[in-house]
Amino acid sequence: MGKQLNLKWAKASSLQTPEFEFADTSEALRVLNIPQPVCLETWNVGASKEEISEHSIGYTSVREQDNGFLCEAELEAGGSRYRIIDEWVRAEADTWQVNRKAVVLQGKENAGFRLRLDVVTAFQKETDFTDLRYFAPPALYDKNDLDEDGLEDYLSTRNLMYREDRLNMLAVLAYDENRKFSMSLLRADQPAYDDIPDRPNKERLFLQKTDIGSLGVWKVPGEQDQMSLRAAYPFYEGERCHALYMKERPDWGSFWPAETGETFEVSYAIRVETAPAFIDAIWQSYTRRMKDLESTPVPLPATAEKLNEYRLESLDRYYIEKSEEEDPNMPAGYALNCHPQNGIQLSNIIQFGFTGQNILSAYNSLRYGLDNGIDDYVNKAQKVVDFFVNKAHLRDNGMFYNLYSIEKKSFDFWWTGLLLPLAYAEGERLVELMGPLYDHREFVIKALREKQGSYLRCMNEDVHALVLIYQFEKSQGRENKEWLAAAKNYAEFLLRTQEADGTWYRAYDTDGNAITDPPIWFGTTMYEQKSSTATSIPFLIELYEITKDERYLEAAQLAGRFVRETIVRGIKFNGGIHDSIYAKGQLIDNESIYFPMIGLLALYKATKDEYYLQGAHDAAKLNASWTVLWDVPLPPSSTLAKYGFRSTGIGACDTPGAGYVHPFELSGVAEMVEIATLTGDKDMFRVAELLWHGCNQTVATPEKDWGYRYTGLQEEGYLISWWAWDDPMFGDTGFGQRWKGEGNKTCFPWIPAVAVHCYWKLFDQFGTADFSRIKDQINMQA
Repeated sequence: MGKQLNLKWAKASSLQTPEFEFADTSEALRVLNIPQPVCLETWNVGASKEEISEHSIGYTSVREQDNGFLCEAELEAGGSRYRIIDEWVRAEADTWQVNRKAVVLQGKENAGFRLRLDVVTAFQKETDFTDLRYFAPPALYDKNDLDEDGLEDYLSTRNLMYREDRLNMLAVLAYDENRKFSMSLLRADQPAYDDIPDRPNKERLFLQKTDIGSLGVWKVPGEQDQMSLRAAYPFYEGERCHALYMKERPDWGSFWPAETGETFEVSYAIRVETAPAFIDAIWQSYTRRMKDLESTPVPLPATAEKLNEYRLESLDRYYIEKSEEEDPNMPAGYALNCHPQNGIQLSNIIQFGFTGQNILSAYNSLRYGLDNGIDDYVNKAQKVVDFFVNKAHLRDNGMFYNLYSIEKKSFDFWWTGLLLPLAYAEGERLVELMGPLYDHREFVIKALREKQGSYLRCMNEDVHALVLIYQFEKSQGRENKEWLAAAKNYAEFLLRTQEADGTWYRAYDTDGNAITDPPIWFGTTMYEQKSSTATSIPFLIELYEITKDERYLEAAQLAGRFVRETIVRGIKFNGGIHDSIYAKGQLIDNESIYFPMIGLLALYKATKDEYYLQGAHDAAKLNASWTVLWDVPLPPSSTLAKYGFRSTGIGACDTPGAGYVHPFELSGVAEMVEIATLTGDKDMFRVAELLWHGCNQTVATPEKDWGYRYTGLQEEGYLISWWAWDDPMFGDTGFGQRWKGEGNKTCFPWIPAVAVHCYWKLFDQFGTADFSRIKDQINMQA
């Protein structure tokens, strides 16, 4: 017999409470208990948070039945009388499910109630927040504690509750490093409906019939000194969250109306599994949830080839160049920066890397133009690259600028996407564009405006793309030696600045010196300051393959060891995104684990060393976990609901912004398929397929335009939960009204860049981007 989770009953007076033992043939360990299985919170409309009352009891009746137990309790609370019926059933050997029904036997108007479940640790005398490692993607990876002060970095607390529409797998997991087992609390039924809460005065407590609850981790109050996996229905987010305001981070929550006859049903499951390491527990839990939730791909809106055509046509609308007479620098680039709803260009800024991805777009356009006989695409792409090499390159030290302002006719420094207006506005106009965001980040803005330099990630991305387009041009009989020379000059910069431990800093000034100030922006710990190290690896490997210069491979290997041991194994990935508006500048985000994945895979392909393949596989597991596995219910009146948006397969963005999703994960789909092929990991292939479909679904087509001005446009991101709803910095502005069920009203060149590039990578491996055909080729049938 394998590991089994057994349900036992403890008796206190006439009441009974559940306990769970994790057992095999040789031993049984009491791991969890539920000291108060029936916990009701009651509230009267208009009352304060302090006036919420809690009422907890055990079951008054427990009857054994086929495959489980039927439990009941009645209680009076808040002037009303309730009956709770819990049906406990064994779902699997290691999983128990509870189907809960709450009935208001006698209620009253203008009052509400919430049902809670606390599953409490019971395997040692004391269990603190720091004793366990947690996984609730995308909101919580380990403890979100990069500064290692014992608190979650973005909410500054140890008690964490998340609305279920923020959680990719509808579950929260706690892993015990010493005993090598994980404990999970799962929402067993999928939430089916939700709508906009009625809160005319921005109330933080209100009545609402919503099927969205909350899951999280919470320190057990009183003398027990244990941690609990906590569920609440309907939802409660406390002690802090980003749903309403960025700086204040207040809690909020809903209550079900406590009127006579009101009833609701909700199901949870408790699961305990063994795993040799935290990363294994993560992947085991996530892939089982994918099966539990029966995640299925979203249909593509058109063939992959048609999507390429649409995307590049829309990108070409935003191509801009100036003659030597107009601007001696002769700039050329894809300056896409618009609200896709109207398509009007907001600023003529050419960005390299991150949100700009100009050289990758040039690669895509040139390759597509050559394949389809569109000379205009080819000529424009070559001009973009020539501008990058001839003008954006700092030949004295090898670096590249990140941004060029067409209006100013000069290179500029802006440091962050959300602060992009810094690149094209000043004075009152700047304050007008940024609104309260300017005040919120003023101290950072003032410090950053004195800096002249470039982000490592941005330089690496577009210099890597430079090598790709050089290689492709050469394969077509045209060699641009000056392109390769610029790439090699940049590689010398990387070799000079690499630290003894294999790392690079997050950013460098134009003299080639590392930038670490202000610490809130560039990091306070090694994990943060050196978080972009992995971005150098793919470029160095590509250049090594061209030149056979062993120095590039050696530098990549040194970086790869740091990335695998510290970033991946330590689960300390962060800093991929450059536009934080949260409590700190470094975010735990999807993009910061994508680069370790592709870098370690590139090292494996160059060396055939299994060490790097294992690291790439582990990074891919973390990268995959950012994928939403279920369809979040949206407000019926919302734009996304109107167009039939499905959240399955879309990628989450960052931990403090959980509930905000975007299509960036298309970047790594081809590498995930390759890793799945090399390791035989069919679950990895399934997630890659979900991503390919989910992240491509919102491209505007002639048949379904998503409300966008032009065919081929795609919005940068979407809200499937609430984020900064009441915050004036996102109020009555062009970027405002980013509510649940709406997009973020932003379009940048990175969106078509990563998607079309993903197509080329799949095509080069398999001759197709059709996953049904790829599945047959590599025998990945489930």
